[in-house]
Amino acid sequence: MKSLLIGGALAALLLPAAASAQTLSGDHDHSCINATCTQVSIMDAFAESGEGGHWTGVEAPRFGTWGFDLAGRDLSVKPGDDFFRYANGRAFDALTIPSDRTNYGSFAVLRELSDNRLKAMVDQLTTRGDLRANTDEQRIADLYRSYADQARVDQLDAQPLQPLLAAIRAADTHEKMAAFMGGSQQRFGASVFGAFISDDAKNPSRYITYLNQSGIGLPTRDYYLDARFADKKEAYQAYAAQMLEMIGWADPTQAAAAIVAMETRIAEAQWTPAENRDDSKTYHAFTPAELAAAAPGLDWNAYLGAAGLGSVETLVVRQDTAFPKIAAIYAETPVETLQAWQAFRTASEAAPYLSQRFSDAQWQFYSHELSGQPEQRPRDKRAVSFAEGAVGEAFGRLYVADYFPAASKAKMEELVANLRTALAGRIRNLDWMSEETKQQALYKLEHFNVKIGYPTKWRD
Repeated sequence: MKSLLIGGALAALLLPAAASAQTLSGDHDHSCINATCTQVSIMDAFAESGEGGHWTGVEAPRFGTWGFDLAGRDLSVKPGDDFFRYANGRAFDALTIPSDRTNYGSFAVLRELSDNRLKAMVDQLTTRGDLRANTDEQRIADLYRSYADQARVDQLDAQPLQPLLAAIRAADTHEKMAAFMGGSQQRFGASVFGAFISDDAKNPSRYITYLNQSGIGLPTRDYYLDARFADKKEAYQAYAAQMLEMIGWADPTQAAAAIVAMETRIAEAQWTPAENRDDSKTYHAFTPAELAAAAPGLDWNAYLGAAGLGSVETLVVRQDTAFPKIAAIYAETPVETLQAWQAFRTASEAAPYLSQRFSDAQWQFYSHELSGQPEQRPRDKRAVSFAEGAVGEAFGRLYVADYFPAASKAKMEELVANLRTALAGRIRNLDWMSEETKQQALYKLEHFNVKIGYPTKWRD
């Protein structure tokens, strides 16, 4: 399958490749993937590997010397007619996007390289019989096995969801549902508002709690309001009915229609993506009491308390005019619809970790229907990603021991130190900068926190 390389990795001629084999010299101690050492040959090798265009090795592919990848051009096209085609035509034609991806390029190759190495590490760990309890190795192996065990996961089916579904059924008032939504900030579940903690945009010396509009399951509000996406909205409603039926929810078809109707109202109230990008308009400080007065349709004490934010004194609301409207929609929506909506969204969010019928349904809608991905990633690859996501730093500690030794880290730190020294010299010699400003710039440079490869102190 040929498609545009997302991110424009081939859109520039400057690539880590050689114009021809003749440009290689004796000071390169690595071997190329083949004699030509170009982006085109790399992609050709993937396409001819029998692996659907994937990079399957654990050794990094080498592109040869640095320079312009002249082999990637299409000289049959005049630059003035189509410069992209002129600069990248042959490389573009050589690109095969693997069937379990929607884009591919140099960075995806690096990601696959890391994934292959992680998989090799996991394979080694899961065959060992000497792993001690409560070690990183044991945690990684257990997490991988728990996800990769398709038979066991299929046997459990929707059983792991039952405690959450019981809690949703028990949330039979708007106040109780507000508390459930607050708790969903730390587990599976949905909310009409989202909360996160980040550095204060107006006072970077502290952290602050932000509140954001939420509540919809499609990518943006346009999917509900723009006729161009009518088929996607219809497919989403069918997906909601499918999920509700799979978890045994009453009247799934009728409930799905009510869910989409509610989310459509929320979409109408939400700010547009363009409005959300305006930093000057997305900072509105409220106390909890002020927010409750401004958006009275939601029990904010219940929501914030369940979210672990009950003692927060200041909240930054990003879409101040949307909050009262969304809170009113929440208050006007029958609690039965809110329960069905919560059950659907919870099941959908948990689906990748459940039985195959759940994970297939979720993939079919979000990855295939919305994104055009032809095939789902194999479960063993997803299992590696799951383990990495759960204990990423533990995985990283084992990874760098094999692939990024201390000597490599030291070389990079030396390189950065040299850059800092050179930059300090340039700052001191600037004739247009005042002495006071130079001192401030040098102070900032001196306190620059260099992070290369892995932390000095690992987290437990």
